[in-house]
Amino acid sequence: MSITIREDERDEYDPSHAVPTSAGRYYCDPMLGPDDPHRMKISVTNAIDQHMIEALAPAAARDTAIWLMDNLPDAIRAAGDPDDMEAFIKLAKAQYRVQWDKKADLGSRVHNIAEAINLGAPYIPDEEAAPFVDSYLEFLRDFGVDIRRDIKAAECTVINRTIPYAGTSDIWADLRFPGPTSPIIPKFKPRAVPAAPLPTPSGLWLVDIKTSLTKPASAVYEDHVMQLAALRHAEVALICPPECRYGESDNHDASHEFAVPPFVGAAILNLRETGYGFVPLPADQDAFIAFCGLLPLAHYVHGLEMRGFKPIQPPSKTTTRKDAA
Repeated sequence: MSITIREDERDEYDPSHAVPTSAGRYYCDPMLGPDDPHRMKISVTNAIDQHMIEALAPAAARDTAIWLMDNLPDAIRAAGDPDDMEAFIKLAKAQYRVQWDKKADLGSRVHNIAEAINLGAPYIPDEEAAPFVDSYLEFLRDFGVDIRRDIKAAECTVINRTIPYAGTSDIWADLRFPGPTSPIIPKFKPRAVPAAPLPTPSGLWLVDIKTSLTKPASAVYEDHVMQLAALRHAEVALICPPECRYGESDNHDASHEFAVPPFVGAAILNLRETGYGFVPLPADQDAFIAFCGLLPLAHYVHGLEMRGFKPIQPPSKTTTRKDAA
């Protein structure tokens, strides 16, 4: 499998050791040299994308339709001229990607500020991200999280070298609950299934932050369960200085690594402009097995070269050298 790093697509928001490639995000394992064929580890979310691919078309259609409604007068004017219509359609087809990039950029900025808060570091105020940051601070207050006492890691690269894969965990936090379960917030109680309390043991939790301008604070999906399970079952965590950011092996040694600890729970922390939702999920062994099942598919697809496969001539039209003579 040939994976090419796209140097021109790197940016300041890339997680440590993560690199954009011709097959999506991968991680460079800093314990392996540049020529080692096992150096590149597929990212957790890149592998899960193979499962979620059917959800991409409806999401793209929705964002395109919203853009079209916002630009309806331009669409009507363009309809009167074939050239204008072709140009407008080309512009419209690109809008879902523009919107996704904007959302991803906002999410990255929120993550970066949350990381700075967790590390007690200064950060530049961001007006657009501010409501989400306020929601994060509200979560910390409501759950009694003391940054110095309870936050054990923030934006930490984790690797499983046996499987292999890699990813970035947002928060490891010691959380305390009054009992072994916690009730669901009344306005979010489901109607189709019992609204049973969810397990919330006290101890070290793996928490992944999600941001959205449109989805409710209760929104969680099947891929979130597998993502948390993969991060939870990683083998080692990396705490590296800046020169190790993209896995430069000359600057990495074993002192930068430690074993991923056991977690008592895993949850999605949905940050919204007007609040948050902390949703515990069953990121258990079954979820991890399901995630591992996606890895062969992802590796096969990423290694598949389809450009050489084109329609062939039928036998009746194939000219041999003998016939040509």
